[in-house]
Order: sequence, then structure tokens, then C-alpha cells
Amino acid sequence: MKLLNVDTIEQVKEKIHNYFSSYKPKTEKVFIRHAVGRYMAQEILSDIDMPQFRRSVVDGFAVVSKDTFGVSESIPVFLDVVGAVEMGQESDIVLKQGQAVYVPTGGMIPEGADAVVMIEHVEKLDDKVIAVYKAASPNNGVMNQGDDFKSGELLYKKGHIITKKDIGMLAAVGCSEITVYKKPIVSIISTGDEIIEITNNPKIGQIRDINSYTIAAFSEDTGAEIGSIEKVKDKKENLIKAVSKAIINSDIVLLSGGSSAGNKDMTAEVIEEMGSPGVITHGVAMKPGKPTIIGVIKTNDKNNGDKSNQNKLVVGLPGHPMAAIIVYKTLVDTFIRKYYFNNEEQPICISASISENLHAGEGRETFQLVTLEDKDVNSSNQVKFIARPIHAKSGSISQLKYADGYIRMSNLCEGVKSGEIVKVMLFY
Repeated sequence: MKLLNVDTIEQVKEKIHNYFSSYKPKTEKVFIRHAVGRYMAQEILSDIDMPQFRRSVVDGFAVVSKDTFGVSESIPVFLDVVGAVEMGQESDIVLKQGQAVYVPTGGMIPEGADAVVMIEHVEKLDDKVIAVYKAASPNNGVMNQGDDFKSGELLYKKGHIITKKDIGMLAAVGCSEITVYKKPIVSIISTGDEIIEITNNPKIGQIRDINSYTIAAFSEDTGAEIGSIEKVKDKKENLIKAVSKAIINSDIVLLSGGSSAGNKDMTAEVIEEMGSPGVITHGVAMKPGKPTIIGVIKTNDKNNGDKSNQNKLVVGLPGHPMAAIIVYKTLVDTFIRKYYFNNEEQPICISASISENLHAGEGRETFQLVTLEDKDVNSSNQVKFIARPIHAKSGSISQLKYADGYIRMSNLCEGVKSGEIVKVMLFY
């Protein structure tokens, strides 16, 4: 068996790439009301100039700007009011010097006008004359055609994750439906005689099934669909049956526990027996997460009517919740985004000042959970946050409650010193 060959994180990613580089993700169309959280499988180009016409960004009077040069509250200029623009209507007024036209916010700027004076700086003397008390420079209060974006402009690339703030933009360019990448199906198998349902009261030696629910939540946050969650006792035949079923019915199989060198840890053996190529990594140079297992199984994707062989990723995650999450974020999350969603955007991170010295694991990339605090506003340092490491023993679940994110220390460094600026990868 190909066991205990510890690889760096980059080596793991290179190995995975060898088996999935030619994978072509599937797509589907969805209505934009249901598109939040999905990944674009098409480029989005603007079909119009935005705005399509010169419009006012304030409520006021359209003017010829040079008419207002030099005016002030003590020296106003008097202009003839020659009409008003109606919202949603095209204006046919041609403005001349010495004239003004009332324009509401969003209304069309008449031809000849090049500025808008806010209503607050205007006094209406009667129905036909106004006094302007503030100068307006050219384009003041005006949004010109195409200022926002132009027809044919690339707005979004393939792989972009659609957020709630993108929906307005899609609606603005008439995109009612959008082609997105289909969600990969993830099956989760939690192994161990000690694992019980979360609704049960644990006896001495037992533990509620924390990892299945946690990993499922992280997978859904990535954009995957959960196919099944199953608990399996420490019997090889049970695990073989569960993994065989999961491989057929899902794209990715995540096993929680059973990845270390203990007597009952048979995950690697089962993956090997599932088919070629089997285990490609047993042990990753990271802390926590060293006993992680990465496997690839080639199988027929009959569910989608595809008779060709398909590679399925199988990952044996560590049993400790924090280690399982770190491995998931570092390897599984990036795998799903890259190969199923064509997305390689960097995770959201912020700069922070570390509050104490931290040692890195020798020869391993080290991950440390941290909580963020606002820095003293009087501090001369421009970094606005302090990152405080969360110290907890292996297996502690409560540390996740307080963690805002984590920092990553290279396998080539000894650690970080108190006050050093670090990048915090956020969980949000």
C-alpha cells in the first residue's frame, strides 16, 4: 500500500491536478432570483450603456454652467425657467444661456445643459424665474451616458460566485437567467464506534457526531450539495459498503476519522480496495491535519448517463473537528472551487497584528485559529485589528465558537513574533 508518504500541500494539489485537469464541469440555467451562491459558467457583458442617457444625480435645475460662474449667496444669478423634465420621459427641450429647467433625480438632462444646481441652492422667485446662489462646474450633478459601464463591457468572468449585491447588476443588463455550474454532490461518512447521533445523550467514551454536521455546513458554504451523511462503525466490511455506495451516488466522498495509524484506522485500506489509483497521499505536511488521506477512484458516472470513466475524490479527514475544518478549507474547498466551479479566487483575508509569539511546526505548514479584536484607535499602526491565538488542546470544539479565522505559517519559517503583521483567512 502507498502509505505514509507525507506530501506538502502543494504536492498534494499537484497530484490531484494530474487526475482532474481534464475534468469539464457540468452547467445549468437558473433564474437570477435563485442564483445567489452559485458560480457563473458564462461571461456577462453589458447589453447597453449605463446610463443610456445623461441624467441628473440630484433634484435641482439643469443649467449652462458658465451662467453660474462667480455667483455666491450675496451675488446670485437670475435664470429663466423654461420647463420641467418628467421622470421616465425624454426631454425635447434645448437649453440656452440664461435659462434653466427643473430636473428630478434620475431625470434626463436637456440638450444644451451641462450641470445641475441642487434645489437647496436655488430660490424660486416666481413660476418663471429662479435665483441661483451657488456656482456649478461642468458635469456637476450630471451622470453622462456610459459613466457607469458601457455596452459590451465585461462585467463578470466565468467562475465568479454570485452574491446578493450582484443581482441588481444582472437585472440592469437584462439577465433574467444565467448559466451556472452544477453543484457537485458530496457524501460524508463519519467513522468510529464512539460516534452517536447528536440527539442522543453520550455515555462515557461516546461522542456526538460533530464532524458530519460541521463538514456538511462548510461544504454547502463552498457551493456543494450534500448527497448523504452516514455513520459507520469500525468494521471494514461496513466501511467498504458505505464508501462503495457513496462513490456511485456522489462526486466527492469525505470520511471523518480513521486516518491515523491506529489499529482500527482502515480508511486507507478501504480506498485502496475501491479501485485504481487508490490512495495518492497518506500524510500531509501540515499542522493540524498530518494524517489526512487523499484518494482517487475511477468509476463510471452512470447517474448522469456518462459511460466514460470518472475520477472521484475521496478524502480521509482527521477526526478532530478543528483539524478536519482546516484540511477541508485548505484542500477540499479549493478543489471544489477550482475543478467544479472554475473559481480560483483567493479567500477573504485581512491584515492583523499578532498578539504573541507563535512557533510553527517543524517542516510543516502550521495553521492557528485566531480571534480578532479592534485595535486601539489611537495607535499609529494602520493595521486595525489584533489577532489573538486561540489555545486549546487537540479535539477541542469550543475553539471554533470563538475563531474568526486562521493564520497560516510556512513550513520554512520558525513562527511569527508578537506584533508581526499576519494575514487572517476569515471563516465568514
